[in-house]
Amino acid sequence: MSESFDVIVVGAGPAGSSCARRAAELGLSVTVLEKSTFPRFKPCGAGLTERSLRLLNGEQVSVEHLRFDTVEIGFDRYLSLVVVGRETLIATTTRAEFDALLLRAAEAAGAEVELGRAVTGLAHEGEGVRVRVGSDSMTARHVVVADGARGAGRRMLGLSPLLMGGGIYVRVFPGNDGPPELPGGRVLFDPTAAKRGYGWVFPKGDHVNIGVFSQCELSTRLKRDLDAFVTLQGFDAWRSEGPFAFPIPVGRPADALGTERVLFACDAAGLVNPVTGEGISAAILSGRLAAEVVSESIEKGQAASALYARRVQAEVVPMTDGSRKKGDIVYGLGPGFLKLVARTPILKATIAPLWRAATRDNDAFSLSVAGGSEASEPSRTPGRV
Repeated sequence: MSESFDVIVVGAGPAGSSCARRAAELGLSVTVLEKSTFPRFKPCGAGLTERSLRLLNGEQVSVEHLRFDTVEIGFDRYLSLVVVGRETLIATTTRAEFDALLLRAAEAAGAEVELGRAVTGLAHEGEGVRVRVGSDSMTARHVVVADGARGAGRRMLGLSPLLMGGGIYVRVFPGNDGPPELPGGRVLFDPTAAKRGYGWVFPKGDHVNIGVFSQCELSTRLKRDLDAFVTLQGFDAWRSEGPFAFPIPVGRPADALGTERVLFACDAAGLVNPVTGEGISAAILSGRLAAEVVSESIEKGQAASALYARRVQAEVVPMTDGSRKKGDIVYGLGPGFLKLVARTPILKATIAPLWRAATRDNDAFSLSVAGGSEASEPSRTPGRV
């Protein structure tokens, strides 16, 4: 069997589905090839940041669990910085629900979707790209690869590997069928929980996602950090599922974005915030940009790779790499030093004025400093059971 499309999208995560939807909206013939079947379990913290929520413009409400306009930045048990937003700072969901929602939207826009179809080969051929799926073959003017941090697309084209960090988490459940009775019901980030990383606590509809991220590669050390963080937060007696580990790209080689006719999006391109490990916002945006670039390339007869590189550099890289320098400073200090500062009265006393000065005249959020843990009360999405 041989079929031809304007664009073939490899992978049906947020980047792939966003690309396919935008391509269909632009009138391109597009198909999505996804090796899994849906709904699928995808290891991820699945917190939607302010930027993700702006890009989604409310389309995610049906799969939201909880919303928070307050986030706690905790330093072990010694210090708590409370961030209060003027609007939602983070909403929680699961990737099974979220990815299925985006894929349905792509289909509704006119994209074809083939699930359970693993791509086994990519090769440039004349003015297009040949894609092998088992014994079948397809061609496209362009291919957008969104197959994840360790997808096979880069290897198939002989591109450089990405520099990897990783995350690991468990899902913990209270001993009843209702919403979790959380200590403070808060979203929490703790930069002392892991080397060159942090711990997170994300309340969901019926469980809590608690994990650690590190710019270092996945290892048994990160699992030990997770165990210690779970105990510190008081979840060690809860029923748990996991742990679930997943790679997170924290560095991009020169050929990260692909070739002239094969573009890579989000995790597959290393377009992830290297300080926080957050990639959903970059996935949505880079997927949309890839579709728009393919459309413009076909219309104007220009090389897609150059157009894509310019737009990614201008629109995606500032939001993924904007905090890299500050993050390098904080992570370079190390968890031990941060704990020392947080528990030393004279040093701790200097933090409040510094934070207030740094956020003066900022209309997006305000900050307060507490000696211990302060709670952030969640609000349930209307209609969410």
